[in-house]
Amino acid sequence: MRRLLLATCLLLAPAAMAQPVGEPPAAQRLVPGGRAGWVADGKGGCWIWAGGIEAGATGIVGRWSAGCPQGPAEGTGRSVVEWRVREHRREMIYQGALRAGKAEGRGALDVTEDGELVSREVGTYHDDRLVQGRLELPRANLVFEGSWHLGQPHGPGELRVGGEVIQGNWENGCLQRKDSWVSFTRPAEQCEGQAT
Repeated sequence: MRRLLLATCLLLAPAAMAQPVGEPPAAQRLVPGGRAGWVADGKGGCWIWAGGIEAGATGIVGRWSAGCPQGPAEGTGRSVVEWRVREHRREMIYQGALRAGKAEGRGALDVTEDGELVSREVGTYHDDRLVQGRLELPRANLVFEGSWHLGQPHGPGELRVGGEVIQGNWENGCLQRKDSWVSFTRPAEQCEGQAT
């Protein structure tokens, strides 16, 4: 009898582990135009961390090519977060490692609008943020390559705009050059005369 019970438990264990884990907690879900948070696949199985989705976005859904043993996506694979704003379809497509649903390690992130590339990041991620690597904005003919902190150039880096190259040690998106400031991720008036 004990062997039968043990065999039954072993047979049922994989089925129990494969059950959907449900939706992410409401207080931790992404809020368009507001906080970063979980985006679910709509099937109760996979959660992907996302941010930067503008207010008014609808139809937000995520997909992940690897496993989601506890809800958050895990492993190396491809994630897609898709949404609509007005008549436009937008996507964030990440290829690389996710740990607890967030980008961690080497990876690449493309943001597209109606299939056209808006931005591309390639480099090293920590806690879902690029910390070292390259950002390309094709529409603006702009490339930044270097160190990042909390979404802003911070540390050694090079900004290329058209044919101009601006190199230096950036501080929170600002670079001082003689008597002027170069800003990339925030308005220049936030750089000048303020501690960065």
